[in-house]
Amino acid sequence: MKKNLVFIISVVLLLTACASSDETYWGLSATFTHDNNTLFGTKEKFGVIKTNGESNEPEFPVGQGRQYRVYFLDDIKDLNGKKYKMMATHKDSNETVNLYENEIQNMQSDAKFGLNKGGLWKIDVLIDGDEFTSFIVEAR
Repeated sequence: MKKNLVFIISVVLLLTACASSDETYWGLSATFTHDNNTLFGTKEKFGVIKTNGESNEPEFPVGQGRQYRVYFLDDIKDLNGKKYKMMATHKDSNETVNLYENEIQNMQSDAKFGLNKGGLWKIDVLIDGDEFTSFIVEAR
């Protein structure tokens, strides 16, 4: 009985320590629909969609730059005129690259970028230097 209690307490402490960790969860972020388009990003906050290339290719093709439409979906904040920056970090190599930066116009922007390695990437979006959102995509 005493051993079981010690085991249970140990498991709870281990789970609590893991839950409070600042490590990134590397599961693919869910896509969502906005204006009949499937977007990658954070629902009701930020979304991106590829606007050129072949329809049968991946949304984030390795080593090939593509044009994307970027949407700022947070209706609470007026972000027009602010500067945004997108950065990406590769899961396995921990390499971080600057993807794109520009000014937000009409709560959207165009962006051209590419990811140079296959695998999972965490894309961070900053507005005027402050963290706005992040999400996970796969380059193939």
